[in-house]
Amino acid sequence: MGIGNTLLGDDGVGIYIARRLKQEFSRHDTIDVKEATAVGGIALLDFIAGYSAVSIVDAIITKQGKPGDIYKLTVEDLGTAIKPHMLHAIDIRTAIELGRQLGYQIPEAITLYAIEIEDNTFFKEGLSPEIEAVIPAVMQQIVNDLS
Repeated sequence: MGIGNTLLGDDGVGIYIARRLKQEFSRHDTIDVKEATAVGGIALLDFIAGYSAVSIVDAIITKQGKPGDIYKLTVEDLGTAIKPHMLHAIDIRTAIELGRQLGYQIPEAITLYAIEIEDNTFFKEGLSPEIEAVIPAVMQQIVNDLS
């Protein structure tokens, strides 16, 4: 599942990767590729519930990374779930924990592929050259992990 917003430049990297993966797996019966454009919080549960395994691709901004860095994470790597005061503004870890508590069929295996970006606050279509350049490596890692 690719997450992001293609109207915010590099924030759309997850969506662009999902579109390419759809082509890669178009004839594969056991792999669904989904786009979650501008979706977050509790709404993510509708995209992942019922699957045995899910791979999520999204942009990330950290203090240590540089644009184009690729991280492979687990839900546990995201830290402790928070007690949300607004359900649409919760992070992935909290949404998954809440989904489990509410009885959703949450996948046993959830892998997150995060691509470091510099900014997700300005309107721009398309990806920067640094982010475009790492897409083949992210796709290859996902394909290898699914094999």
